[in-house]
Amino acid sequence: MIPAEVLATDGLSLIATAGFFVPAAVLVAVVIGAVVRDRRLTARENARLDGSHERTDPD
Repeated sequence: MIPAEVLATDGLSLIATAGFFVPAAVLVAVVIGAVVRDRRLTARENARLDGSHERTDPD
């Protein structure tokens, strides 16, 4: 009869992994959201200054 091997873990590695990757993912999401918001605001301001949003039909 061959004895079965058992691997015992305490779960701390899982908690430590989640404790690192979850805040890192949140930070990346916040940075991406800020960059997208900034680019939208810049594009909106540039369009306002260029006058490209105004109507060109002579009425």
